[in-house]
Amino acid sequence: MLTLTGRKGGLRRTEAKALHARQNIRLRWHPRDREGIIPIPALIDGAWYRGAGPNGSVALRDGKRERFHTVGVMSSPETRAQPKIRRITGLKSERHVSSPGGSFAPEEILVMCDG
Repeated sequence: MLTLTGRKGGLRRTEAKALHARQNIRLRWHPRDREGIIPIPALIDGAWYRGAGPNGSVALRDGKRERFHTVGVMSSPETRAQPKIRRITGLKSERHVSSPGGSFAPEEILVMCDG
């Protein structure tokens, strides 16, 4: 029986692998804290992160404004007479949890955004 060994993910170069390599280099110099939160200097502008926040668990990093953008969903009844539930969605802006007033805690990089 032939067993193949090699690097995880194969030898092919992809943008996702390059993004994770850049993130890992930054994390080498700025390691995660005890809760597994990625610090601000290790974040990459334009990347999507999975984490914990009041408005969502996936956010886009905007390095220029130093914020995360999440899609927030709010449910509320329309009126008393017609108790239908209305859902309102919108783009929410949150800061890193370690900054003053921050509420989003990035834990894992997901993908890089084009543009």
